[in-house]
Amino acid sequence: MVMKKMREHTKTFLVILVLAFVGTIIFDWGMNVTGIKKRPNVAGEVNGEEIKWDQFNRRYQQLVENKREQGQDNLSDNDMMQIENQVWDEIVQEILIRQEIHRRGIVATDSEIVMILKNNPPKILRDVQSFQTDGKFDMQKYRAALTDQNPQNQSFWLQAEDYVRNFMLPYQKLQEQIAASVFVTPEEVRWNYIKQNEKIKVQYIFFDPNNISDDEVNVDNSEIEKYYRDHEKKYHEPEKRKIDYVMFPFVPTANDSQAVFSDAKDLMKRIKNGEDFAKLAKSYSEDPGSAQKGGELGFFGKGTMVKQFDDAAFSAKVGTVVGPIKSSFGIHIIEVEEKKVENGEEKVRARHILLKFTTSSQTESDMKTKASLFAMDAMEMGFSEAASRDSLKIETSPFFIEGGFIPGIGFSRTINQFVHKSKIGDIREEPFYTDRGYVVAKINDIQPERTKPLADVSASIKSMLIREKKIEEIGKYCAGVRSKMLVTADFQTIAEKDSLKITETNQFSRNDYIPQVGKDPDFTGTAFGLNVNKISHPVKTARGYYLIKVIEKVPIDEANFEAQKNTLRQTILSRKQQQAFIDWFNDLKAKARIKDLRQNA
Repeated sequence: MVMKKMREHTKTFLVILVLAFVGTIIFDWGMNVTGIKKRPNVAGEVNGEEIKWDQFNRRYQQLVENKREQGQDNLSDNDMMQIENQVWDEIVQEILIRQEIHRRGIVATDSEIVMILKNNPPKILRDVQSFQTDGKFDMQKYRAALTDQNPQNQSFWLQAEDYVRNFMLPYQKLQEQIAASVFVTPEEVRWNYIKQNEKIKVQYIFFDPNNISDDEVNVDNSEIEKYYRDHEKKYHEPEKRKIDYVMFPFVPTANDSQAVFSDAKDLMKRIKNGEDFAKLAKSYSEDPGSAQKGGELGFFGKGTMVKQFDDAAFSAKVGTVVGPIKSSFGIHIIEVEEKKVENGEEKVRARHILLKFTTSSQTESDMKTKASLFAMDAMEMGFSEAASRDSLKIETSPFFIEGGFIPGIGFSRTINQFVHKSKIGDIREEPFYTDRGYVVAKINDIQPERTKPLADVSASIKSMLIREKKIEEIGKYCAGVRSKMLVTADFQTIAEKDSLKITETNQFSRNDYIPQVGKDPDFTGTAFGLNVNKISHPVKTARGYYLIKVIEKVPIDEANFEAQKNTLRQTILSRKQQQAFIDWFNDLKAKARIKDLRQNA
């Protein structure tokens, strides 16, 4: 029975395994054996080793298909760009690591492979359903399959062996070599425990530079000009371009909305027929915050949700399912699980399934047709004339850099490529697909590479210098107040005399976020350096100045530290090993000769 099920899952497993192992395939297929430095079929090079377009595209298409299988049908231009960059980064990483494994002479022996497959199978094998019982890996089932001699499963185990031999074990050994140089001292363990567990409570006075008006400080033109001269590189800009464009937005039609209502009604029927609400929420809800929790929203009071949702949830009886409910977010199906009154406020605990109003493929196709017709007209009769005739609104973007964000549109690689390879007045006949809709664009203007003129940045420089002077002035005031505090009691007395507010914190550690202060190392470092009832010197931070008085110190529990130090040491070691590998790889990549030729395609 196990082997029959295993054969049913073999095809799926092999696909997963091949994807995990695809790096080693790239390494073999991507070798530069011709000596030719640049060919149309080459997407890039890593230390002279070519990345072929055909293999790159197969990897890219597989990742796109995976996204779509996960329900992401309408991938935007920005999504596609992110996927392409992800594939590029993964392939570069795989090649660099494969090259390093080869350079170090790292290999997996037959005995190591047998030991792994027999006693500690990798996760990719543990996740095969045929080797599981009640959703958990079953070693007995796995070993029965491993020792079965059925020739139909030979390819399955050969692929598994190749994965362990050529990818998993060498990579693991490389990681171990890098990690071998990492160690943790007893002092590190103790310091990490102290940072997490030593606590203090303080009172502080905050000296806010915003309490000084801009009129109270003076910044003249000579100061602005000097700052500009001293920081001229800061204002350098690469070439920028801007476009005129018409957006053909994706707006759900009445038919699209009706289709969503119909889907919601179908789900209501399934729930009434006994299907589990939480399972349906996981499968169908488009609320990313609650879907994977079975639609669970927890308790909420009136006014927390949009009115339509609130009205339905609070008027429904416990145990009932109501819907479809329309709101600005889409269509909701709500299951009311519990009600209670807490501190005089009625609260409801509920689950929901959200179905968003989205455009159908037909609606998007209609938009593309309209955009295409407009593009052809714009090329024939002029952009403005065609838009005017069809009563379409022309938007003009600000200047943007190559590869940059386009205000009103977002990130779009295809628009960026067209805009920065074309000349003023050019229009592309094929509309651009974006998250918001189809775009027809015309190159409006080109701003050459330049240093921003002083006139353009004078106002921002002045604001920054005013802020600096206000901080300087508030620092002088803070120092004056501190000079009056000769004894501990003066903290309260002088604060009251000068109408200064004293704020008292709860206990906090060095790693904690402090309300109204944040995670400021200057504040925290100074506070922990003080003895109880001592007052700090003026503490400058990005927000302003502080005077701090420690009123309580809670030392660490030495017995608890002794009980936890071995576990903490292992946690620190794992973190340092991971960081060491990341740092090592970043250095390897920085030194590598990497050529990205994708833009040349």
